Amino acid sequence: MSDSVEEKEQKNDMGQKENMEQKEKKYNDFYQRLRVKINRWASSGRLNRKSGKWTDVFLQYLLLLPDLVHLLIKMLVEKGIPARFKGYILIAFTYLLSPIDIIPDFIPVLGFVDDLLVLVIMLNKIINSAHEQALEKIRTLWAGEEDIFAKIKEIIDTMNSFSSRIPQSIYKFMKDKE
Repeated sequence: MSDSVEEKEQKNDMGQKENMEQKEKKYNDFYQRLRVKINRWASSGRLNRKSGKWTDVFLQYLLLLPDLVHLLIKMLVEKGIPARFKGYILIAFTYLLSPIDIIPDFIPVLGFVDDLLVLVIMLNKIINSAHEQALEKIRTLWAGEEDIFAKIKEIIDTMNSFSSRIPQSIYKFMKDKE
């Protein structure tokens, strides 16, 4: 009689595992379809019409948001990622999902820049303090086409360059109003 109970438990466990695999496949399929749509839109030429404004740069970076979110979700469920890094990720997701933002999401382009920057800053913190095994795990979980570590550094450098120009822009704006 105990064999039949064990068999039922085994079948139940197998059914749950298959169900989880189907859900993961469905999620990955959705993610891949979204990625294809974003790449198709990006290559349609809309981003090639450079206006010379800083929004062009950030629009290129915003196309990474789905890849970054996908990476962070994968990192949350991955066993090889330390718990403190998962805590950082949860903090970033809390900001991302919060209705209170530094720049409200209803503002086109700009509304998602602060979300992007929070994710990038958290990933940069993780990358800078991770051991080699965790870095390799991050590299394998990344679904994007470019090197994740180089792209994070590029965004951080751009953010630093841009933020250093803000005081100059405010000063120029105020001087022009005089």
